[in-house]
Amino acid sequence: MIVYHGSYTNINEIDLSKTVPRKDFGKGFYVTKFRTQAETWAKRIGADNNCEGVVTEFIFYENAFIDGTYNVLQFDRYDEKRLDARTQR
Repeated sequence: MIVYHGSYTNINEIDLSKTVPRKDFGKGFYVTKFRTQAETWAKRIGADNNCEGVVTEFIFYENAFIDGTYNVLQFDRYDEKRLDARTQR
């Protein structure tokens, strides 16, 4: 599946040591299936860093997380009210 990450810079390789601990669900690398949501976050984070935001696209292989190496939080449904509240900040 294709997933997107919005940031102030292009991400060539995910480095979990560079993530910050005070996110919604703790330290981690956050992605979304919705490109428009990633674009909103890229714009906001870019503005916070005085630059143009960037959306990076990744291929997510769900079977890569079966062995338990990573803790994965996956939502089967999206709560539109919550998504709207988070992107309007």
